[in-house]
Amino acid sequence: MKKVLIFPDFDKFGGTRTYLKNLIAYYRSDGYEIVTVIEKEYCDQDILEFLTKNDSKIVLTSIKYRRGIFSRNYLSIIADLIWGVPIIVTVRPDIVLISTGTPGKFLGLMLLFPLKLIYILHSYPTCTRPAIISRTRFYRMLLLACLNKNKMILTVSKFSKNQIIKCWLSEERQQFVHFIYNFSDFERNSPSPTNPGNINVKKILTLGHVRWYKNPEVWYSVAKKTIEKYHGDVEFFWAGEGALLDIYRDKIKKENISRIKFLGFQKNVAGLYDQSSIYFQPSLKESHGIAVVDAMMMGLPCVVSNAGGLPESVVDGETGYVIDPNDTDTMVEKLLALLENEDLRITMGKAGKEYYLSNFSYKTWIQEMLTINEKLS
Repeated sequence: MKKVLIFPDFDKFGGTRTYLKNLIAYYRSDGYEIVTVIEKEYCDQDILEFLTKNDSKIVLTSIKYRRGIFSRNYLSIIADLIWGVPIIVTVRPDIVLISTGTPGKFLGLMLLFPLKLIYILHSYPTCTRPAIISRTRFYRMLLLACLNKNKMILTVSKFSKNQIIKCWLSEERQQFVHFIYNFSDFERNSPSPTNPGNINVKKILTLGHVRWYKNPEVWYSVAKKTIEKYHGDVEFFWAGEGALLDIYRDKIKKENISRIKFLGFQKNVAGLYDQSSIYFQPSLKESHGIAVVDAMMMGLPCVVSNAGGLPESVVDGETGYVIDPNDTDTMVEKLLALLENEDLRITMGKAGKEYYLSNFSYKTWIQEMLTINEKLS
């Protein structure tokens, strides 16, 4: 039996966590024996139960080796090797998968020859800030030496692929970078209808970490302006945890705004989509946006920023609106247009679902994954 070894990182919720589960389900269905390396600092009961249910062997490890001096450029590569090689030698996999949202994490394992390896990056590197230029140069040299037909980089949007090429790769290695769009789990696991509550109240939903790159200050400003200008009842909901969550909860409390809610972590996000009229995501940085893909699958029109891979998901003027992340006036204008026109919401929502099924479906993802694995054969 073929064996796959997976080195993942993931949050409590979001795309990296969902992707890990999809990877395991895919390789299990393809007859692989699965071994998953889990950093115990991020381990939780949900992941353990999922791995056990899907017959994955579990290797518990620690992130401590990457702290301090070993977080620096070449030393992090050495640390990856010291930590990862014993696991690989013990497991003896046919293929190694690295699934991470942190550019460069586990990259040292690329140095192991002739290992078959797919480095899956859910975000993208930047190469403009002086503080990371030396790291970028170092990664470029490492990948020049390592990328080949048995080692490749996989990401989740065309934008992310282009950023990886721009920052990390020389021209002769670009052929070893590929992208496959995410799909929505709602396609395979159709959520049960929920109680929509007061149908006279329109709900605008956002999912994601409450962190700077999700643009919460603009989101909050747009929410307040929309509530002020809309002549009906509308509520804004943001589901997710993050460093800025309590700050915005305090703002709501001080300003006594009842129609804006920061819900924190929510397990049943399908119910939130089901009750909502519009999906809104004004991110400053986004590789693809699994929450947007979920919203499209659920038939919601989407108002998003033109950051990263979001314009690859939402077709401006057809399935929603794509707007500059600092253009609050236009965001308010487009949200109001959707709130005030039910036919427009329905038309764009249907178009979004059709676009999802044509470009981001589970069937498409499976076909693309098969192609990727054949390239390593």
